[in-house]
Amino acid sequence: MRIGCKGLRLFGLVAIVLALVLLGLIVAGCGSGGTNATSATTAVASSTTVSLDTTTSVVSTTATSAPATSETTSGTAPSTTTTAATTSKTVQATTTTAKATTTTAKATTTTAKSTTTTVKGPVVLHLTGPSGTKDLTMAQLKAMPASSGYGGWKNQLGNITGPVSWKGVSVRALMDLVGGGSSVSVTASDNYAQTISSSELNGAVAIYDPATGEAIDNYSGSIRVIVAYSENGAALPSGEGPLRIAFVSSTKDQVTDGSNWVRLVASIKVK
Repeated sequence: MRIGCKGLRLFGLVAIVLALVLLGLIVAGCGSGGTNATSATTAVASSTTVSLDTTTSVVSTTATSAPATSETTSGTAPSTTTTAATTSKTVQATTTTAKATTTTAKATTTTAKSTTTTVKGPVVLHLTGPSGTKDLTMAQLKAMPASSGYGGWKNQLGNITGPVSWKGVSVRALMDLVGGGSSVSVTASDNYAQTISSSELNGAVAIYDPATGEAIDNYSGSIRVIVAYSENGAALPSGEGPLRIAFVSSTKDQVTDGSNWVRLVASIKVK
């Protein structure tokens, strides 16, 4: 069967209309939302009968509309139940027990030590020797072992003084404080100086009878040389002391040369 041009055109028009309908339904379905029910009716041409009248060139088309298929899409989202896990956290109670601290203050007893201050006083004797120098006060001199005896002197005119009691410190003991030696040079505060030799320090001096002034050649006693700070139990007079050289013995039976009895002694140099 031959279909004329007019029939073809009519057929094409129907096809276009159907295509537009389908497209509109698709677009409408897409724009309706995901959660509402969507009804899509699709018209389907189940059969198309085209009658071609060769005489009248009329195409008769019977379109049987396919039963509309209603597709109901339920857009109800599945219900999701989320169960929050309950976390139970047990806080342990911490008990802090403060220990009682007892501080016992120790009793401190401070005993003040008794301090005795000894006033040294002025220097009365300056010693010089091989090991150095030493200055002594009167108190320091009196603290040394004392040496005492009787003695007196005869001057160049033959006048005799004494014998009287003297007390002081041995010259030998003073020499030992600065290193020792054999002889000494004694200087007075008025610059008078006298050397006492080693033999004289040992008692080898001229000895006189205090009553007559005559020399005693064979003296039985011994002579010691001291630095005296006391005469007859008292301090030396200002014109003689505070210190002077004295030649003494244990008995009141001799005097010696006055030139060796240096008064106002200030320093001793040990040689």
